[in-house]
Amino acid sequence: MEKNALRKTVYAFNNTDTVATYDFDMDVWHPNRAKMASIVCEILPFQRTEKLSILDLGVGTGYLTSRILETFPSAKIIAVDAAELMVEKAKLRLKDYQKQVLFRISTFQELPDKGNTTLANLDIVVSSFALHHLYKEEKLRLLTYIYSVLKPNGWFINCDIVKIANTFLEGRFRYLHHRGIQQRIKQIDHIEKPIDQISAELMEREKKGGDHPLLLTDDIQLLKEAGFSAAECFWKEYRETVYGGIK
Repeated sequence: MEKNALRKTVYAFNNTDTVATYDFDMDVWHPNRAKMASIVCEILPFQRTEKLSILDLGVGTGYLTSRILETFPSAKIIAVDAAELMVEKAKLRLKDYQKQVLFRISTFQELPDKGNTTLANLDIVVSSFALHHLYKEEKLRLLTYIYSVLKPNGWFINCDIVKIANTFLEGRFRYLHHRGIQQRIKQIDHIEKPIDQISAELMEREKKGGDHPLLLTDDIQLLKEAGFSAAECFWKEYRETVYGGIK
């Protein structure tokens, strides 16, 4: 990714307006976020009392990290994000866990070069609605790095959006997604927003955010290329998925 494009992606998530409405917007755009976080917590084969070492890539406002700490209250989490304003919001959400969360400001592209002893021997690496901003070659480099910092039998789990191979189905899935947004906006704000307007607004957000989702099959293949012996889709609904691998 060119540096200018990288700066644009970071800026899109590091301004006051975006941060202020992010959690509300996610509830409207991606209501499956709660389900996806539940799957992450359910599928991890660890005891609730274990002192796990976890890396959250793209912590955002701290939603997934908070869900994980509710499930594994003895865990320690390194929370990485390039958007400093998002991290400040996450610190507020995670104030009751401040001794268990270490925040780091870094882009995903910079992380492999910034690694130190705090990013080693990890039990789990997670990410949520973040890695689709990477190009394919960038994602492979990051996944290879993730593999290197995990313990043997360590887990990587990603909650994200994917691209659909069939053009008709891609369009159909997008329509269903946008219709759901329309219904939630009507229920919450009592506004009948046209689907065409919703589609145009989301396309503009995707452009500003630098979205580059891959096919799910490509994401699974990248995990294998990075070294993960077990790579699997754990859950999928239309364009949203939870997938991962075991070292």
